Amino acid sequence: MALQHGVIGSSRSSQNLFRIVVSLLLILTFLQLAASASASTSTTDSPKAYKKFIKDKCNSTTFPKVCYKSLSPYASKIKRNRVTLTKVSIYVALKAAKIAYSTLTKLSKSKGKLTHGEASVIADCRENIDETLDLLSQSSDELANLNGTSSAHDQFQWDNIKTWMSAAITDEGTCTDEFDEIQVRPSLQKKIKTTVYNLSWFTINALALVNRLY
Repeated sequence: MALQHGVIGSSRSSQNLFRIVVSLLLILTFLQLAASASASTSTTDSPKAYKKFIKDKCNSTTFPKVCYKSLSPYASKIKRNRVTLTKVSIYVALKAAKIAYSTLTKLSKSKGKLTHGEASVIADCRENIDETLDLLSQSSDELANLNGTSSAHDQFQWDNIKTWMSAAITDEGTCTDEFDEIQVRPSLQKKIKTTVYNLSWFTINALALVNRLY
């Protein structure tokens, strides 16, 4: 009888131990799944992931390095949103257009230091950049109301943005065309070309992102 009780007790002890082991395994599995889910979330929603997203999208533009350098500071705002990425790219181009216009305005006020030809080139270039400012502002305002849908109305707005941005790029190119016809001293050419080319790269990249988005 004592032996029977001993066997039963041992059996119950084994069953309890088995239940404990199974419970521990279940808890361990649950903790591993939770940790994995947390790691996955932190991988996709982190500054590093946001910058990788921007870099991947910038690789489809004409000037990918310029694109990434100009947009990566806005990673926390862009996150992984293609529409926001495109909006920010136009904002960056618009900001560059304002700088270019300001630079040309300062150069135009260099009275007595400019030849007649140089003054003429700067005046024409300033007018072109002023038009670029208007076109990029229109594009930015139009894009503010879009969220990436493909309705007929949205399609019309996207087409407008593409048209305006293409015209802006043409204006920027026209700005430096006169260097082939009118003599401008190298140092002045460099100042104008630096600011206008910088603007052109941003605008061309922004248009590329618009085209990729819609």
